[in-house]
Amino acid sequence: MRSIHKILVAIPPELDSPALQRGQQLARALGAELHLLACGQHQDHSELLDRQLASLHGQGLRASGEQTRVAIHQLCDTILATCRAQNCDLVIKQYQPDTLLSKLLSPPDDWQLVRQLPVPLLLVRNPRPWTGSTVLAAMDVARQDAAHIALQGNVIDHASELCQLFGARLHVVSAYDPMLPQADPSVPIDHTDATHCHDQCQWFQDEYELSEQQLHISEGPAKALIPRIARQLEAAVIVLGTVARHGLSGLLMGNTAEAVLDHLDCDVLILKPHTPEPQEAASAGQRAA
Repeated sequence: MRSIHKILVAIPPELDSPALQRGQQLARALGAELHLLACGQHQDHSELLDRQLASLHGQGLRASGEQTRVAIHQLCDTILATCRAQNCDLVIKQYQPDTLLSKLLSPPDDWQLVRQLPVPLLLVRNPRPWTGSTVLAAMDVARQDAAHIALQGNVIDHASELCQLFGARLHVVSAYDPMLPQADPSVPIDHTDATHCHDQCQWFQDEYELSEQQLHISEGPAKALIPRIARQLEAAVIVLGTVARHGLSGLLMGNTAEAVLDHLDCDVLILKPHTPEPQEAASAGQRAA
C-alpha cells in the first residue's frame, strides 16, 4: 500500500460519496494524491467538481479532477484510459450491483475492471469505518503455480499494511478442496484436507505472527466461505487476489473475486499477482491543485 502515490476515484455526481470518503482516508494515510473522475450521463458537473476539489485542498490534500459524460455503470473504458493517462497506482469505485439477466447479456462493468485494470481496485460497498476494524485476507493456498504464489504474497502484504495504517485486526480465510489425495485412508478426508491447507498457510502465519484464532480454514468453495467468514467477523474490508481469467476460461471457471462481490456487504480490495511499472502518458481536461 505504501507504494501508492496517486489514487483515481470514480465518483457519481454527488457532493460526498462513499468512494470519495475512502479516497480521502487513504490519501491522508498514504500521503497520496487524488484524481477525481466525476461521472454523469447528462448535465455539466464542473461546479460540483470544483467544490469537491476545494474541500480536499482545504484539508491539505493534493487533488485534481476531470468530468466525463458517461453513466456510472458504463465506466470501464474511461477508467482504464484515465488510469493510464494519470499514472495512477490505485482505482477506487463504488460497487454497482447488476441483475442476473444483465450479467448473462454482458459482463458487468466492475467485472471488466477486475479483469483489465493493471493496478489494485477498491470497490466500496459500505461506509463502515476502517479504523479499529477487521481486515480479512482471502488466501488461495490450494494452487501453487507461480501466479498464485505471487498472489499470496501480494494479498497478505497489502492486508497487513492496511492493518498498520488503520489500527485494524488482521484475519485470514482459506478454503480447501475436499478432493485432495489421502496419504492415510484411516484419517477422515476433511481432517486430511484441513491439515494440508493449514500446512500451506504456515509460512505467512509465522511471518506475520498470526494466532490460530486469526486463521479461518474450512472446506470450500471459496465463493461461499469468504462471505460467511466476513459476516462473522464483521470485516470492514476484504483483500483478495485474482489471476483475472479472460476468454473461455473466464467464462467457464469464473474468478473468485467476481463470484463473491454480490454476496459481500463490505469493501473489497482486489489485487493481481504483480503490479506493473506505471505508464507515462499525457493528461487532458485536468483541474489541478
